[in-house]
Amino acid sequence: MRALRTRTLWIGLGAVLVLLGGLAVAMVQWRRPTAVPPRLGAADRAAPTDTSGDRAIDRARPGEGSDKSRWVDEIPELDVSDLDGGRLAIFLRHANSERCTCGCGYTLAACRVYDSTCEKSEPRVVALLDSVRRGDITDARGLREAPTPH
Repeated sequence: MRALRTRTLWIGLGAVLVLLGGLAVAMVQWRRPTAVPPRLGAADRAAPTDTSGDRAIDRARPGEGSDKSRWVDEIPELDVSDLDGGRLAIFLRHANSERCTCGCGYTLAACRVYDSTCEKSEPRVVALLDSVRRGDITDARGLREAPTPH
């Protein structure tokens, strides 16, 4: 009887170790870093031509980083007229550097251009604008800069 308990204990301990090992492998695979998109030139800044109104996430195709990282100077349905030049530049650098969390792969600014119905980018871009207005965000050091025209 004692041998049966010992064997059962070892089998249970082995099963727990196998489970923990599987979870560790799954976590490593899940948290694998994504590649940073390349810096874009002025040719990539053209206005989007698709105005069909479909969701940006549905149009996102692998390997098309140019649209996803396209610099956006004006975000539709967002009034920034009260910002001076410096604060506007800070806001735009943040909006064109941060990625939307809806899964589309676009920056916050580009997601608003390609999908004005996105439920993730709208509150984030409004919160960003409010933070710049209040003075909570006062610089954009280390963030992407507006491309220079050629």
